[in-house]
Amino acid sequence: MSTMDKYYDKNHYFTSSNWGKWGDDDEKGVLNDLTPDQVLKAISLVKKGKIYDLETERFHGMPIWDGHCGFEILSYANPMGRRNMKGSGKYDKAYSWNDDGGMLGKDKDAYHMGCNSELMIAPLHSGTHIDALCHWTTGKDDHFYNGYSCANYMSNFGPLKCDVAQIPPMVMRGVLLDIAGYKGLPHLKPNYIITPEDCKACAEWEGITLQKGDAILLRTVEKWPDSSNCPNAGLGLPAARYLVEECGAYIIGDDMSCLDGFHADGSSSVPMHPQPVHHYLLIQMGIHIMEYLQLDKLAADKEYEVCFICTPAKVRSATAMFIRPIAIV
Repeated sequence: MSTMDKYYDKNHYFTSSNWGKWGDDDEKGVLNDLTPDQVLKAISLVKKGKIYDLETERFHGMPIWDGHCGFEILSYANPMGRRNMKGSGKYDKAYSWNDDGGMLGKDKDAYHMGCNSELMIAPLHSGTHIDALCHWTTGKDDHFYNGYSCANYMSNFGPLKCDVAQIPPMVMRGVLLDIAGYKGLPHLKPNYIITPEDCKACAEWEGITLQKGDAILLRTVEKWPDSSNCPNAGLGLPAARYLVEECGAYIIGDDMSCLDGFHADGSSSVPMHPQPVHHYLLIQMGIHIMEYLQLDKLAADKEYEVCFICTPAKVRSATAMFIRPIAIV
């Protein structure tokens, strides 16, 4: 069996596992292995001081993956609204807006201070985001990473283990694998599933050697917010196994709405499995996933090796979080 053939072996698709590697109570997965030396090496890649913003914009009515609620931003407070508040209860004293718009009461606020505030209702799995290790479950016991089951570790307010609050800040070597650029295409073809051979050849084309501890950034050119140019293109399970087991990836991200690739008939890279790459990375290996990264500017400047920084907000029981990752060269 050749080096690549083993990643296509269906008998070993989900036999690899990192459960218990960092203890039975682990919730961080592979990011446990991120060392100070790796952080320093990543920082040493900065030579120009140029920052690339890898986040897409968010807006009312933005595209959302099927099954999630819509993205809404509602005005919660503004100076005009506050000015019109009359006798609304216990907050009157704190926000006693008079006809002149002052907060402290008539003739007491010489600067007529006001404020704008809002309420956001949105799925955390929208726009540029990171998946927590509790996002997907499998089996009749609905378990996620490290064997935690929903029966034992699920509350009315979300999972009690492996949430985004457990994800540490990341400073690491980032590698852009510009799959579309390597193939000489403006974007991948619809329903194209990325293979181990694609990843290996793309790295060689870029002159990059993949290393243990890398953040892999896959570019397909799914144009945000319109994904009609290459819908359902994505990573196949053999390629995910190659990037992890052969190359030592610590985290994998892409510019797509879903890391998994799908055939035209809706099937994935594994028969009878709706999300094999998510299953393998999140549940089996403890490797976080990022989606909807903005990678076009990196590709245009041929910046394939970068200092990658990502710091998700610490929200308990959240299965994903908005992120604004950056690449510095």
